[in-house]
Amino acid sequence: MSNRGDRPAEQDRRTTQDRAAGAGGTGERGARTAVGRAVRRPRTWVVAGAVAAVGGGYVAAALALGGTVPRGTTVLGADLGGLDRAAAADALAGPAGEVAGRPLPLRVTGAGAALDTGLDPAAAGLAVDVDATAETLTAPAWDPRDLWRHLAGGGEQRPVVDVDRDALTGALRAVAEDVDAPAAEGAVVFAVTPGEGGAPARVEPVVEAPADGRSLDVAAAADTVAAAWPTDGPVELTAEVERPSADAAAIEAAAEDVARPAVGGDLVVAGGGRDVVLAPAVFAPALAVRPVDGTPQLVADGEALQAAVLAADPGFEVAAQDARIEVDGEVPRVVPSVEGSDLAPEDLAGAVTAALTVPTATPAATATGTATAEPGPAPEPSRRAEVDLRPAVPALTTEQLQQLNVVERMSTFSTTLTANRARTENIRLAAAAVDGTLLRPGEEFSMNDVVGERTPERGYNRAGVISGGRLVDDYGGGVSQLSTTLFNAVFFAGLDEVEHRPHSFYISRYPAGREATIDWRSIDNRFRNDSGNGVYVQAYVADGEVTVSLYGTRFREVRAESSGRYAVTQPRTIYDTSSDCSPQSANPGFTIDVTRIMTPVGGGPEERETWTTRYNPQNRIVCGPDPATVRPSPTGTPSPTGTPAPPPEAPPAPEGEPAPEG
Repeated sequence: MSNRGDRPAEQDRRTTQDRAAGAGGTGERGARTAVGRAVRRPRTWVVAGAVAAVGGGYVAAALALGGTVPRGTTVLGADLGGLDRAAAADALAGPAGEVAGRPLPLRVTGAGAALDTGLDPAAAGLAVDVDATAETLTAPAWDPRDLWRHLAGGGEQRPVVDVDRDALTGALRAVAEDVDAPAAEGAVVFAVTPGEGGAPARVEPVVEAPADGRSLDVAAAADTVAAAWPTDGPVELTAEVERPSADAAAIEAAAEDVARPAVGGDLVVAGGGRDVVLAPAVFAPALAVRPVDGTPQLVADGEALQAAVLAADPGFEVAAQDARIEVDGEVPRVVPSVEGSDLAPEDLAGAVTAALTVPTATPAATATGTATAEPGPAPEPSRRAEVDLRPAVPALTTEQLQQLNVVERMSTFSTTLTANRARTENIRLAAAAVDGTLLRPGEEFSMNDVVGERTPERGYNRAGVISGGRLVDDYGGGVSQLSTTLFNAVFFAGLDEVEHRPHSFYISRYPAGREATIDWRSIDNRFRNDSGNGVYVQAYVADGEVTVSLYGTRFREVRAESSGRYAVTQPRTIYDTSSDCSPQSANPGFTIDVTRIMTPVGGGPEERETWTTRYNPQNRIVCGPDPATVRPSPTGTPSPTGTPAPPPEAPPAPEGEPAPEG
């Protein structure tokens, strides 16, 4: 019975296991898996707990060690270990300033360069960022390497560097200027040797060999310097080789293939119905063979060729003629402009190089359709340069001049010349420079600008000028008379008087208060054309007078009023024993007011301008000693009083004024 009782129980246990296996779908394996999971679950929690503990410890350590510089840390030689951020920044400030003020040595080598130089770090935009460096060194040690530095010691650390890229590249460009040497391009030029015994000149190609150059890559150099600084240096920089665009072999080949055929015969330049024949010795100096886009080609100086053509045939071009004013009696007339024709230098250069260049041979097709070089002798340059002349437009056309409305005489004034021929010639030269001046509306006239400096090289003579209150000789003497004549013409035309200065003492041939001296160094005579139309200036010497007339369109009626002479001062007599003394007559000084009264043509309100002129007295100059100061002869009667005779009166000191060309 016991056996029977046992069997159902065991059978029940197996059924239970089978059911359990069937329910899990895995049988015995499923049962083992369930057991395994039950065993490993507590181990996973243990590992996770351990990792959390370690991570928490790392975070705690990173945070705990942050806020101070790792022990044993130095920056720029300063020991910052254990310092907080503020203290580290303070300790680093001094060394940072020192390194910024210390020149940074540079050494440039390569491509034949050998340069030792330096940079001023501050000027080159290099600076130590003290605050950023301190912040970096005291940050939490999240990186294991930072944590290790805290534990093992930091050692020497590179500071955070602030780089002004523009300043650094600017400083290195200055270095590059001392390093860079552009590659020398090769060329073929022409040597002209004069012929002997009537033989024509020889023209030979001369090769100028190419040569390598070098350059410093400024951007790359800036990267190198920024990465290396701060350092005691030197910072090594490397120059690069710059190659010419065509090598020596190409230049040598071009001397035979391009240059020599170009000067193998005469050149014909044709244009405007004219032909000019130029020998090789004439046009060769305007030619050369130079690399163009890396290939040696024949090039020409168009302006030099133009000069050669015109030297051979001056009529090849027709010069344009500006419209101009001619005065017929008192009436100004417009002489029309004339259009010309000329060579465009760039067009001439292109036509000549094409005519002197050997054409490329055209391949010929064979029966099989394959192109082959056409047999026969090498082609020759055409040697005929056809060029179109371009219109030469006048600078001042007829229409432009007519629009300026120069239609009548606005004013005229004349002054009488002296008998001094040198002085008159000076006035004639200056009048020729002024004559024909055309002022557009609003333009300003400067007599010094128009006449130029009065020098012997320009034909001016020595004649009387006023200096230090005396008449002396100097170059350009007399030109002030032209200036005075011009001033009066401007006065009565009603034009805007900008600058003038009267003579220091009165000269009787000029209207009192209405005259204008001039000096190249400091005194000018300037007026402005405020008439609204053009103003044409006519100036000439004739019949013992110098005359200035202004033509345009009258816009003001002008009359002059003068006050009487007042504040009269008397001259002195001066005795002069110098070897260069010139006698001078006496005239009193005085003050006078001159008023210009203007009314618009056609009516309108009256305008008044008043000039007040103060003339110094013209002292009498006597060449010789003052009779009152001459000592008596030894046999004379002694002075009863025994009083010594006064010394001779010295001439007055120069007034420091320029020498107006009176």
